[in-house]
Amino acid sequence: MFDVFHMARQVMLSCMKKSRVRAAAMNIALKHRPSSFKDLVGQDILVRVLENAFILNKIPQSILLSGSSGVGKTTTARIIALCLNCSLGPIFEPCGSCENCLAIKNSSHPDVIEIDAASHTSIDDIKVILGDICYSPISSKFKVYIIDEVHMLSSSAFNALLKTLEEPPSSVKFILATTEIKKIPITIIARCQRFDLHNIPVAKIVERLNDVAQKESYSIEKGALELIARHSGNSMRNALFLMNQAVLHSKDGAISTKNVTDILGLVDKDIIFDLLGAILEGDLQEALSVFDKAIKTANPLSIFEGLLQTIQLVCRFLITKEIDNAVTGLWKVLLKGIQDIKTSTCNDVAAEMMLISLCYLSDLPSPEQLDSNFCNDLKNHLNQVTQQEWVITVDTGYINREVSNLNYAPAVKDILDTFRGAKVVNIENKE
Repeated sequence: MFDVFHMARQVMLSCMKKSRVRAAAMNIALKHRPSSFKDLVGQDILVRVLENAFILNKIPQSILLSGSSGVGKTTTARIIALCLNCSLGPIFEPCGSCENCLAIKNSSHPDVIEIDAASHTSIDDIKVILGDICYSPISSKFKVYIIDEVHMLSSSAFNALLKTLEEPPSSVKFILATTEIKKIPITIIARCQRFDLHNIPVAKIVERLNDVAQKESYSIEKGALELIARHSGNSMRNALFLMNQAVLHSKDGAISTKNVTDILGLVDKDIIFDLLGAILEGDLQEALSVFDKAIKTANPLSIFEGLLQTIQLVCRFLITKEIDNAVTGLWKVLLKGIQDIKTSTCNDVAAEMMLISLCYLSDLPSPEQLDSNFCNDLKNHLNQVTQQEWVITVDTGYINREVSNLNYAPAVKDILDTFRGAKVVNIENKE
């Protein structure tokens, strides 16, 4: 008996210890997850519509939340569940302290069921839900089913869910969340109140990060906050994860811009400008030298993404016709090259080859120069062959013009035969 008691005690202590470790290791993204609509960042339209729905007591039976990763879909679903099942509810501003609210926050409420459709995709999983909805809620007003990544459900599972979404019991609410709205059958979308969650603006992310940093007593530079926000993909969760990583990277708890730069593998702006200058001048050796310096602290992808951002700034503030022609070509090659780097097994080699291509772009003539060179070469050739003076002009709209019943000189016919699809736009013989 003593041995059994001792073993049970050890198991309890072990569980308690693991619980404390998990609590200590809990990241700030989970710790500061919004628990009310007033804390939800960047979704003003959604909040306004739901506020009116609760005030008028016209809460949809089925809600579909769509948006990119980390913008607050699951958080919104949990807040809706709080508003529905708060002891004071349904109410737009739940108390957050009653038994129901605390249980929902701890993910332990029996009437709020969260299902990950990515791992429960079959019709059998949906049948379990359909068999459960006929029972009344255990301790609250509504049974709330939150189905995350709902686009992962099979076709048969969607079909089984269809009728229930159309006419669910009055005590049941469905909240579906997805990152890929195009994969949801139109019949499902038509039976739900759809809300599209927008990507969160950088300024809003900076504001929220600053608020969290103050609550956690973090010392963080403004430049570091802006850097985290710009590289979060407009996702609040990603931004908080990055800040958490920056805290762990900093020994004394003070987060500097350099800490964030090192974590993200970014390149100093001066190096990016030096690299862009070498590319525009067509100086391959200088470009390779700057690239070798940059790659010591950054990955190739971040270097060229930094180039893209710099080119965008140049186009925005210093745009002229000459710069536009040069930069447009760089932009197109960079976009294609970045995709090649992402799919290449040898990133460094792919990056160097793209750098070579970028440098040689400066040697390529512009379309206007090509037209001029072609006209001059053709005129000189005709003058030499026919011993006559020719004047050639090019009309940019020549493709749509019909030219017929013209008797060309043999030399012109030879050129047209050689270059299939070529047309003479305006050619005049001056004798």
